[in-house]
Amino acid sequence: MISRVASFHNYRSVSNDMNRQQVRVQENHQQLASGKRLLTAGDDPVSSIYIQNFDQQNTQIDQSIKSITMARNRLNNEETAVAEVENLLDEAKRKSMMMVNGSLSGDDRIAHKQDMQGLYDSFMNLVNSKDESGNFVFAGTQYSQQPFFRDSSGNVTYVGDSYQRMAKVAPSVDVPVNDAGDKLFMEVANPYGDYQADYDLQSGSLLLLSQARNSNDTDQSEYRVEFSASGSGTSYELFQNGTLVNSAPFDPQTGIQWGTLQIDLEGEIKDGDSLALNRQEHVSVFDAFKRGIELADKDVSDASSSAELHQVAEELSQAFKHINRTRSEVGTRLQTLDRQEDMHQDFKIVMSQARGTLEDLDYASAVIELNENMMALQASQQAFAKTKDLNLFNYI
Repeated sequence: MISRVASFHNYRSVSNDMNRQQVRVQENHQQLASGKRLLTAGDDPVSSIYIQNFDQQNTQIDQSIKSITMARNRLNNEETAVAEVENLLDEAKRKSMMMVNGSLSGDDRIAHKQDMQGLYDSFMNLVNSKDESGNFVFAGTQYSQQPFFRDSSGNVTYVGDSYQRMAKVAPSVDVPVNDAGDKLFMEVANPYGDYQADYDLQSGSLLLLSQARNSNDTDQSEYRVEFSASGSGTSYELFQNGTLVNSAPFDPQTGIQWGTLQIDLEGEIKDGDSLALNRQEHVSVFDAFKRGIELADKDVSDASSSAELHQVAEELSQAFKHINRTRSEVGTRLQTLDRQEDMHQDFKIVMSQARGTLEDLDYASAVIELNENMMALQASQQAFAKTKDLNLFNYI
């Protein structure tokens, strides 16, 4: 009975050892076939945790790269539209300056007016342009609805908002992918300072506003300047909301100074010239187009309309500079996307190398281990064969 138990124990022991060696050999084959040292988390729990973290970071980076691709497409669309707007504004400014030319005939001005109307129509089409997803580029975050509408009188309203859509291209990096249309086209800095001029000039006058500034931001009064010229010189009267507040000889070097108000003028002044100044720190590109088209119907000898056409040209020139700065900002955002994408790609390489040191198989060591395990398996198989044949009757 004791001999029988011992024989069974030997049999089970040798059998289990052979099975373990077979599992080891099988694992060696799987490692060599996959090129991976770790087949299950149990092979190296600590390394497996690190590898899982690498996978999560790699997934986040892939999502960021997709976000960068979408942001780049949207910014490229905006840059293309802005570049076309620049060209239209430059051409419109040229047309405005041509209409100032007093040698033009009425028909010539009408021809320029038609050109301005065509430029305005193209401009309206651009400000309502869409990206590759069908979203309106200049609608702020209200990208699903058309941002600009023009009524029968030529007045334009904006129905978008003043916010920007942001793309998260890294855990702590957000990049704007558009610009709101009101800030781009309706909030251009007034090239004349704080006031918009309304001219009432005599025939042959060349009076133009150069700058009008008021350091008192709370002063929203309407100012009016009336000039009188005689053989002894030129003098002016300054009215605030219709009330005379100052009168003095006019000195072109110092301009008109009263309290916090400073008005600088240029050009030849005629007796009876006047201009009204209304507070306006920003101008609209749409209004500049509209006024330029309307002024084209005025007589070429009308000094007031010529002065206002000068003003339209300056506003369009200022709008060109404003849009050009936006285009530079778009270029800066694109550079940010490129740099961030390069950083992501570099980090993926670093993580891949770090993961490889934990996961990848050392083929030389694996082949040596396979040979050792196969030799151990052969020894176990031989031992199992001898143990299986053990019988007391062989020794009787």
